[in-house]
Amino acid sequence: MICRKYPPTARRLVAAFLASILFLMPFSEYCYSGARANIRVCVARDKDRVLLRIKGPYEIQDINSALTLDKGRSLRNAYIVPTNSGLKLGVKEFKIYGIKIIPKRDATIFIDKRRFRGIVYIIRTEKLKLLVVNHLDIEKYLYGVLYHEVPYRWPMEALKAQAIAARTFALYRIENMRDRDYDVTSDIYAQVYGGRLSERRRTRKAVDLTRDKVLTYKGRIIPAYYHSMCAGHTENAKNVFNIDLPPLSGRACRYCRGAPHMSWKARLSYRDIEKRLKKYGIEVKRLNYIVAGRRDKSGRLKSVKVRGSKGIKEIEGYKFRLAMGPNVIKSTNFTVRITPKGIIFRGKGWGHGVGMCQWGVFGMAKRRFNYKEILKFYYPGAKIKTGN
Repeated sequence: MICRKYPPTARRLVAAFLASILFLMPFSEYCYSGARANIRVCVARDKDRVLLRIKGPYEIQDINSALTLDKGRSLRNAYIVPTNSGLKLGVKEFKIYGIKIIPKRDATIFIDKRRFRGIVYIIRTEKLKLLVVNHLDIEKYLYGVLYHEVPYRWPMEALKAQAIAARTFALYRIENMRDRDYDVTSDIYAQVYGGRLSERRRTRKAVDLTRDKVLTYKGRIIPAYYHSMCAGHTENAKNVFNIDLPPLSGRACRYCRGAPHMSWKARLSYRDIEKRLKKYGIEVKRLNYIVAGRRDKSGRLKSVKVRGSKGIKEIEGYKFRLAMGPNVIKSTNFTVRITPKGIIFRGKGWGHGVGMCQWGVFGMAKRRFNYKEILKFYYPGAKIKTGN
């Protein structure tokens, strides 16, 4: 899945946080106590079926009662499908809406050939689709995250800074998603998680060397957002996530200079823009003009004005980026040029711009800053705390 033309961060994380409306939540009141946590990771959803394989002994239980439904020494490939009355595993049918698969003695669970640690929940939804959620220790979860978020060959201090930011963000989500079926997804709309197949020695080492370390502000976990590349200035979280917090207020950054794909260009037809806006819930008929609106101090657009047959609409910059596609319009720091066949967008930077600039982290680590100095730079005022 990794594209080696450029680091994984450039395809995945940069779009991740901005693209999810679930991130538009208030600053958590959660006070960090150092307690270890389990995280719930959605690894598949809205599936008609999933392929299950278990290497080693296992037990399958009712998701609510913990009643044992099945157990064995291993399980060869078997499809799980939703039915009107419950779930069907191979030829066995369970008249319940959810099961949990518990590996024994370090057995491994495979879902659609992806290998996972921990326990796996499989739930039949009201729409007769499947939701698959991996429950596991947060440190083991991070083993499967770092490889997708930054290149594993980056300097160790960069990997350690990334591990702490990712752990902090995961704990923030755990606290704020208690009433949901899962805390994070495993794709670009949260921290990308690939399970055991994504683990590497250096990224596991970075997680282990920073075990239980998190970022706090006045004793509370912060939403430690991060992105690929700020292109000169990080963004104030207030402008994107409606969070007014000093460690996320934005600052000038010179450390990502010279990073690959610093600048970008996109060309979209008028009709294509109309379709993308409509899919996002913004109706603009016969669009014929776009103009850049106000900018904030980081240079990013606070708004974009579009004109159609029914007049002019002003759209918030981050919403316009989401509508167009966060891997098409790679940041809200762009200019607009009108042509007869469509609009040409030219921009710089990649991602929402809030918090830690990953290519800046790389630049700082190459200049021999340690992970504490890096985190202090990108999250000014935040403290690194370690659990007891």
